[in-house]
Amino acid sequence: MEIMEAVSLGVKNLCKTFRFKLEDGVKLGKNVYGASIPILKGKEEYQFYLYFKKDILKLLAKKFFKTEMNEDDFSDISREVANQIIGFAKNELNDKNNFNCKLGTPEFLGKVESFHVKFIDSKIYKIKNRTFKIGFTKV
Repeated sequence: MEIMEAVSLGVKNLCKTFRFKLEDGVKLGKNVYGASIPILKGKEEYQFYLYFKKDILKLLAKKFFKTEMNEDDFSDISREVANQIIGFAKNELNDKNNFNCKLGTPEFLGKVESFHVKFIDSKIYKIKNRTFKIGFTKV
């Protein structure tokens, strides 16, 4: 199983849990918030980056926390979504590939103005006409 395939399964699992229809996205746009989370495999580290538009964070916050959230709360929801999606991917990789890796601690990156990370692979997803992007690199 490829790493981004496992990530997509994590996204699908999240969408299934909240009964969202998942589609492929085309464009992320500007004014995004970011989170990162590592997967550690021995001495190797894969860093995952998740970029969210404000409206997708608000939508996810309603589902996770059953409440409206403002920008001060984006840190919590960004890290929780990173943990859920990449944690699921880690379990899939361990189960299917005997990847034998551990999940690190998610970090909120705040508002991201420019993207300096060159991804090994990435994908844009769309839920309810709202997009977000997940990509990874090897550190």
